[in-house]
Amino acid sequence: MTPADIAARLREARRPAQALWHSRPWGSVLRVALAVLSVPTFLNLLLGEHRPAGVLVNGAVVGALYGLIAVGVILVYRANRIVNFAQAGLGAVPAVAALLLITDHDWPYFAAIPVLVGGALLLGAVVEMAFIRRFAKAPRLILSVVTIGVAQLLAYVEFHTPLWLTGDTIPPTEFPTPFSAFRFRMGNTHFKGDHLVTVLLVGALVVGLGLFFRLTRVGIGVRAAAENDERASLLGVPVRRLSTLVWMLAALLSAIGMFLRAPLVGLPMGTIIGPTILLYALAAAMVARMESLPVAFGAGMAIGALNAGMFYTTQSTVLGEAMLLPIILVALLVQRTRISRAEDTGVTTWRTVKEFRPIPAELRQVREVVWVRRAFAAVVALLAVFGPVLVGELYYNDAALVIVYAVIGVSLVVLTGWAGQISLGQFAFVGVGAAVAGGLAGDAGWDFFGALLVAGLVGAALAVVVGVPALRLPGLFLAVTTLAFAGAVRAFVLDRDYFGWLLPELNNVVYRPRLYGKFDTGNDLLFYYVCLAILVLFVVMARQLRNSRSGRVMIAVRTNARAAQAYGVNLPRTKLAAFAMSGFMAAVAGGLLAYQQGAVDSGTYGAVESIKVFAMAVVGGLTSLAGAIAGAVYLVGFLRLPGLRDIQLIDLLATGVGLMILLLFFPGGLAEIGFRMRDAFLRWVADRRGIHVPSLVADALEAQGEPVTGEEPDEVVAPAAASVARRARRSRARVRAVAEEGELEVVS
Repeated sequence: MTPADIAARLREARRPAQALWHSRPWGSVLRVALAVLSVPTFLNLLLGEHRPAGVLVNGAVVGALYGLIAVGVILVYRANRIVNFAQAGLGAVPAVAALLLITDHDWPYFAAIPVLVGGALLLGAVVEMAFIRRFAKAPRLILSVVTIGVAQLLAYVEFHTPLWLTGDTIPPTEFPTPFSAFRFRMGNTHFKGDHLVTVLLVGALVVGLGLFFRLTRVGIGVRAAAENDERASLLGVPVRRLSTLVWMLAALLSAIGMFLRAPLVGLPMGTIIGPTILLYALAAAMVARMESLPVAFGAGMAIGALNAGMFYTTQSTVLGEAMLLPIILVALLVQRTRISRAEDTGVTTWRTVKEFRPIPAELRQVREVVWVRRAFAAVVALLAVFGPVLVGELYYNDAALVIVYAVIGVSLVVLTGWAGQISLGQFAFVGVGAAVAGGLAGDAGWDFFGALLVAGLVGAALAVVVGVPALRLPGLFLAVTTLAFAGAVRAFVLDRDYFGWLLPELNNVVYRPRLYGKFDTGNDLLFYYVCLAILVLFVVMARQLRNSRSGRVMIAVRTNARAAQAYGVNLPRTKLAAFAMSGFMAAVAGGLLAYQQGAVDSGTYGAVESIKVFAMAVVGGLTSLAGAIAGAVYLVGFLRLPGLRDIQLIDLLATGVGLMILLLFFPGGLAEIGFRMRDAFLRWVADRRGIHVPSLVADALEAQGEPVTGEEPDEVVAPAAASVARRARRSRARVRAVAEEGELEVVS
């Protein structure tokens, strides 16, 4: 038998195994079992130490609840093509309420179940109809940011639920149930009946959901709407009602997960549990590629077992949270690259952001426009220079913080607004920059600008490393991967047990220097001016980039990567260049933040802060440099104004309800408000001067909801056509003149 015959027989023998591996549902079950069973082997290889089986089983049971919440994430994604950052909060509010009724009001356990189920279903329906439905036609990026506002609102309700129900802000840590009396052991690990109830109930829910979506008309309708909602609507599928149903189911799954988790591990005292669990659920959903419910369930179990094993060895949750990033990367990169039409549409709408046109060339040199531009620039400059003086000396340091966040916003404009690379982990680069600059300044005594430069270069290099997977990951998956990167940096890189050599050692203090022996930046006002100068430098750099060929290439890649590649654009180089420049800016901002705060605290650079700063950029205007600065002033400076910083509701009104109201009327953020006012002024100038500007006419008709072309071609199209004809006649005249001078033959 020849080697070719042996290879052919091996291929024939592999075909049944390959068919089983990719089949549904048995292929999913096989992959889940393999992932869960591989956890002990992976832990032994990584940590070199045997862990009791009971520890891993206990972690897998808790992880099954992460998988249950991940199933809700997948359902919402399939229905709306968004990442639901409020998924954990949807379940936390009714779960905490039901648990407090049991412990503090002596309700029977089963009497609180209807409160849990009914509250979750009602909350999911209210959120979908009150918020999500109003943004149905908005880009997926905007709708995902709206869920951040919903999460802020739910976090406020969750935090105050113990106070409203019990009069105490600290919830109990133990929750006895009717199943707690049944106990057994596996090695040295103690189990309760709650563990068995969790496994049985979660397994039944996953199987029931699978049958529901495959066998019922409603489930099939949900799947059809997830693939193509417009076509499903034309076929008579009630898309809106099914979307409401999906959100109700997602809220119910999250509530059950939170409710079952409390008897196993308790509730964190004085904090909210939504953001704590969200990252684990998102990781499980990413491993399942936002598709397979059984895979998400199994991935949650594997992540829970991995986290428990690492905690048993290290007595810390640091490694467990840090391992989410490599888990997501490996799972996404080794899977087959296949994007359905619906997924491709979802990725495209994630990159759809509102672009603002510059002042039309016909009006740039008009006297009124020139005067107003100069006056506006003068007012902005005066406010930037004298604004801190107006609010008072106590707020100089807060003003510097606003400038630092504005620099981070500019870095997001370059990376996400122009290059189309969704980054939810921008604060990871900020944290690395703070650690490098703080360590160089605190331990090595480096020069201020030298420390910032090295921090920026390290941030740029790290951003390129993070950007390499972006070459294969679509926008949604890249967004969650960068969020996991932010969690890994906070939990691992900024932890002194692992990277203590990177952080300032001397009492973790970063002292502000005296520049050139004269200017003491320990003075908060002077440090503000230093930060302002760096912001101006970065804004000028970004403007030059946007007006250059590289900037136009970035816009082309964001708009249509395939078409740009067809014209010879190097996609990998363009994306990595955007990551490098953005990482440099964010890391320099991190260095400034270390000097501003006088220390490097890992809690400042978490994943939640990354989500907030991304929302800040979207609120300001993701494609506008001025919008990035306005977003920082609104979401950071507004909360620190005199008389407002001590009012608890102000934070909620600004970042939660205020964020959603703003994006409802102005999807382009604060920048859209400014550009609308500018265009209204330009139309007034054009009418006053008798100058016809077709783009302004089209913008006005679009804002009024009227068609730009159609019934009134003479009013809209004819002037533009006449202008094109005049330009063509002038161009032909110049060609004839050149031809006559050079004695060339022109063929007309």
